[in-house]
Amino acid sequence: MTLKRLFCLLLPLALIACEPKPVEEPEEPGTEQPEPEPEPEPEPEPAVHVDPVSLSFVEKGKYDITMSFDPEAGEYLLTTTGTDPYIYTAGLEAGLEEQHRILSFEYQCNSGIDDLQVFYGKSITEARSRHFGAIPSTIGSAWKEYSCSIASDRIAHNWGSTGDNLRLDFGTKKNVKIHIRNFRLREMNDAELKAYEEELGKAQGKEAEAGRISAYLSKNYPCSISSVVISATQVTVKGRTDGGSGYCLADIGPWESLTELKTFPQKTAISSSSFTITLPRTVARDGLPAYDRVLSRFAVVKVEGSSQTLCSHARYADEIYASSKPAEQKPKTKKGLGGFIINGNLSDLDKLGITSVTVNIVLNSVVNTVRSGNYTVEHQFGGVTYYMDKGYTGQLDKIMAECRKRGIVVSAILLNRQSDTNSKATALMKHPENDGGNYSMPNLTRADAVNVYAAALDYLASRYSSDTYGRIHHWIMHNEVDFQKEWTNMGDQPEWRYMDSYVRSMRICHNIAHKYDPNASVLISLTHSWAKAEGQYASKSLLEDLCRYSAAEGDFLWGVAAHPYPQSLMKPEFWKDDTRASYSDASEFCTFKNLEVVSGWVSEKGHFYKGEKKRILFLSENGTNSPSYSEADLSKQAAGAAWAWKKVAALSGIDGIQWHNWQDNRAEGGLRIGLRRFPDDKDDPGGCKPAWYVWEAAGTDKEESVFAPYLSVIGINNWTEIFN
Repeated sequence: MTLKRLFCLLLPLALIACEPKPVEEPEEPGTEQPEPEPEPEPEPEPAVHVDPVSLSFVEKGKYDITMSFDPEAGEYLLTTTGTDPYIYTAGLEAGLEEQHRILSFEYQCNSGIDDLQVFYGKSITEARSRHFGAIPSTIGSAWKEYSCSIASDRIAHNWGSTGDNLRLDFGTKKNVKIHIRNFRLREMNDAELKAYEEELGKAQGKEAEAGRISAYLSKNYPCSISSVVISATQVTVKGRTDGGSGYCLADIGPWESLTELKTFPQKTAISSSSFTITLPRTVARDGLPAYDRVLSRFAVVKVEGSSQTLCSHARYADEIYASSKPAEQKPKTKKGLGGFIINGNLSDLDKLGITSVTVNIVLNSVVNTVRSGNYTVEHQFGGVTYYMDKGYTGQLDKIMAECRKRGIVVSAILLNRQSDTNSKATALMKHPENDGGNYSMPNLTRADAVNVYAAALDYLASRYSSDTYGRIHHWIMHNEVDFQKEWTNMGDQPEWRYMDSYVRSMRICHNIAHKYDPNASVLISLTHSWAKAEGQYASKSLLEDLCRYSAAEGDFLWGVAAHPYPQSLMKPEFWKDDTRASYSDASEFCTFKNLEVVSGWVSEKGHFYKGEKKRILFLSENGTNSPSYSEADLSKQAAGAAWAWKKVAALSGIDGIQWHNWQDNRAEGGLRIGLRRFPDDKDDPGGCKPAWYVWEAAGTDKEESVFAPYLSVIGINNWTEIFN
């Protein structure tokens, strides 16, 4: 309810309260007053309808898109010319009414749009946007209405005043034509209003659940679990109760939301205040013939009649039997490369002196629930047989082999594509609350979905834990989770509810990886936002959330995969443009300019693993842009690379930097952040940029001479000036 509307409701009541009351005449003795007639029920106020507000597109600021307009038909034709097409609307001529909650237009588009993203202007940031998903194709010359509710976004972003505009991003495909007419903002129809009210109810439920999760993590319980040890065949759980009766040990599966459970089906009676309980490692439950309790967490619950109450924090495995124990491997230097693939420039690994890489792995391309196409390699998990893609695995084998023979440390970036693929597992692994974005949070709401996700991880961890095929040393959990709507989508979520699913995903991967490699870390992937949310959440806040989970449910080997791009990815001169990147822990951004912030956070002993060991900090995706291939722009990019290396080399909290990208990529929205040019560049296809030579010299005896020309580009006399 708006303040204006609330004031209008309260004002008549206030006026009535202030009116003078009539003086009542005393009744004459013996006279009876008739009963007053009941007041008639007030008629409901008729709904107030508002006229739609027309919107129009403007030429200014559009990108990867052309526009023409037929004024007689009132019809736009938009044609995408690249992979990041967007266009702006004109500013509103007057402020909107509260009822203007639906963005709609009629359209023709034979090929369809894979995603519509709407940005709510004042400032154009991911945090002020929403993905509304695909715009379906139309048949022939038929017109179809597309509509989406912007009601909650208007409130969240205070959008709808005079001059406010929108930016519409029309998917990721070029050469798509879409005709648009009757482009407007209108009120909701009855069906839309009902759906909106239902969504409001769900949102309130999510907020309440988030509150219960936060309270659970902070609560002092009367009982505790002190250790969980997983052997090859058994689980041993130790703990204490307060000496009362009716206590049981509960086994909680990763598909179960702990704070929402009313009963705990998997229970074992506790017979003494100090207890040790041994259970078989595998058990048939929830449709899984041989569920592996390596995925479980265990808690004390009290049973009193039909009531079951949680009486301790849940605890995951502290020790896990490993079938192999490869030695811990650290990068020989801090110099790495992001997004490593097999291409024609493999000699760069040697020329540049690369000692660590990241590798993208799309899990839907690994696993299927049925045998089909290349999905022919059988792998069992939880007593269920799945099928792994032989061709995709073969490509991974080649990547791992190149890294193995050079002693390169590999961090796998685990991605869960939400759109259709050739795998039947895609729909199962997509989170049920996903509403778009590039990738999805894994579905951790049902046992069969968890098991197929775990099966893919188990296959990868078992295959890449030795020298046979190569080794994945660390596991980066999804991508840029503070910008979850774009990169690990779970729909609109309060922070604690989102993090509860994310931590469960981390724990699944961690425990499976530790079946084969006790030194493997799982890393949280974060953008350059720090103390202030630019996407959905602030990176620093998510790190603090992780610390609370570790304190409550037992610590585990997690680390940080930070992406400290410049404040604007397009602008390479972060040393002067990153005005919101300070050296305070309250800095809004953490970029190459102020790497001291994230290095300092991870170096605090209070953030160490079990208070003893610094967590891994990789700068797993970052680079500076060359807006063009002009000499000036290439020099700015190279200067940024030199600055980044100098800081990384000096800051003890940072274990490595994987420069992204190896080569400029046409699919990255016009960015040129690679060490090499576009492969199809007309002047020098795939040629080495000055940043390539900076990266080659970094950490060698050529560093000072190669870096020296970039001091003047930055405007300093000595590299010591870049440090705080």
